[in-house]
Amino acid sequence: MTEKIGLAPGSAIYTGKIEVADSLIQTITYNKVKMNVNKNQSYEELETTYKNIAQENVYWTQIEPISNQTQVAKISSIFELHSLVVEDILSVAHRPITEEYDDHIFIIIKYADYINGSLSFSQISFILKDNILISFADYSPDKFKNIQKRLEKKDARIRNESSQYLLATILDYIVDNYFVVLESIGEEIEDLEDEIINNPTKNSIEHVHKLKRTLMELKKTIWPTRELLNVLIHSDEIESKYHIYFKDVYEHIINIVDITEGYRDTISSFLDIYLSTLSNRMNEIMKTLSIISTIFIPLSFLTGYFGMNFKYQTILESQSAFNYSNIIMILIPVGLLLYFKMRKWF
Repeated sequence: MTEKIGLAPGSAIYTGKIEVADSLIQTITYNKVKMNVNKNQSYEELETTYKNIAQENVYWTQIEPISNQTQVAKISSIFELHSLVVEDILSVAHRPITEEYDDHIFIIIKYADYINGSLSFSQISFILKDNILISFADYSPDKFKNIQKRLEKKDARIRNESSQYLLATILDYIVDNYFVVLESIGEEIEDLEDEIINNPTKNSIEHVHKLKRTLMELKKTIWPTRELLNVLIHSDEIESKYHIYFKDVYEHIINIVDITEGYRDTISSFLDIYLSTLSNRMNEIMKTLSIISTIFIPLSFLTGYFGMNFKYQTILESQSAFNYSNIIMILIPVGLLLYFKMRKWF
């Protein structure tokens, strides 16, 4: 974001890390009867499509990636988007929001990925304008092929509904993926718990702190997403019959928040488990050392006593005394071990 410091509001500056590449434009046009997919549209073809929109059709235009800021700004001019909207589209670190303008609704949401213990987010922006839905993605999951497959079915409900229902469907798909992420994190937490109980190491604590940071990042993204959906639920621009679908997605977010908070509480308790496990292990070690020391104390006394060089210790001159001393030194540790066992000291 530092590259935007000092620039005028509305400056179209891409703040992501994806290498600059031309945006691929795809427009899906559908109604109850037919569906058409125009892949790799040019700027001119997109402009022609937009100028010849038929009211009976729903149009879904996907632009990805958005790393070419000049091209994105040019595409946005076709749809007459405000310069501040374009700025937010290109600011990939922007928090999830919903903003209502005079002729469209602007939405930013995050798509989450959890791969090899690393959490990442991709920003996806939506413009809802009459019967048009436009999506700008830094990265999207296979360009929402699952949604496209549903559109290909003639008897699918989505074919009979407006672009607002399409938006609700896509948001539901993005939010449901958070459950997949949480499932992966949950499995990692279970494995970590077993590791801390059975064989805690320094790496275990580092893993705990890493998971805490991951859950914090997840929470920072989920909370504003809840507000995003709350705005859509109460928006006058959304038909009342579609409010229930956005409300359903909102309830999913609440569930995700609860699961995340539960995981954070579990992770926080791991430090206590770790310290308790180490303390128990240290106690076992000290118990073992104490038993060994206790066993050798009388043996040390015997060897010390009979090792004194006095002429009056004539008992040591006989063979039988040597044998008896060995028997005594064997019986003492055996007897002590039996005594410790009876007292349940180990």
